[in-house]
Amino acid sequence: MSMRISRARERKEKMRKTFEELLKNNRYLIIIDAYRLKASMLAEVRGLQDKLGFKIKGGKKGVFLKAVENIYPSSIDNLKPKLEGEVLYIFTNENPFDISYELDKFEMDLEASPGDTAPQDIIIPEGNTGIPPGPIIGLFSSLNIPTKIIAGAIHVVKDTLVAKKGDKITPNLANILLKLGIKPIKSKVNIRFAYDFKENILIKREYLIPNIEAIKEEIEEAFINSIKIAVETTYIHETIIPILISKALLNAKTIAIESEYIDEDTIIELMSYA
Repeated sequence: MSMRISRARERKEKMRKTFEELLKNNRYLIIIDAYRLKASMLAEVRGLQDKLGFKIKGGKKGVFLKAVENIYPSSIDNLKPKLEGEVLYIFTNENPFDISYELDKFEMDLEASPGDTAPQDIIIPEGNTGIPPGPIIGLFSSLNIPTKIIAGAIHVVKDTLVAKKGDKITPNLANILLKLGIKPIKSKVNIRFAYDFKENILIKREYLIPNIEAIKEEIEEAFINSIKIAVETTYIHETIIPILISKALLNAKTIAIESEYIDEDTIIELMSYA
């Protein structure tokens, strides 16, 4: 018993020292969510370490926080409340915004496991499954997938919805999707936040990975509003001048028609009124 405790302490001590070295040698920390992060996805992320210039490490939060307390004691109060649930640690001296952007757009199609949530409607397509008939016919039937046997293989008679977005995937459905080679689960790296130890600043996810479409819409709206204000205040600018001239011509024509002033631009409207 005492030997097991001793070994556990040695492992924690080794882990703490590893964390301390990583903290000393790297300015930035990026925290990613490890909850239900597939092993295959994690392996792909590890493969990006040299390319993007970071080190990814797992370990107990208590040990990590002890290492932070030893190296950056002023940062412990900022970090401790944010480290909830299962997390992985990324250490880097590269721009955390660039790394977060690259990791966020990295996505994998994964096989479904029982209990997974369907990210979108899952449809079994019509056609030849390539699976020979046998007990598996009962599996198709249990999911209400219509089939028939053609030339020694199971054919799905029509496109069949087997799960709606948000549904939990059952063991039978996970089994049939696996046999059909359908990978409906989208796996991404869920970045929580980054931390700059030099400046002692926590960088929220929404700043690390901005919503480009939302920003684009805000810029477009701001541009339209600025044009409106410039026109209303008669601000002279190369973009505004053509609009101001058009507005002035329209106003002049309206006044001419209301005062029954006759010229080639107003005669038609005046005659129609008459």
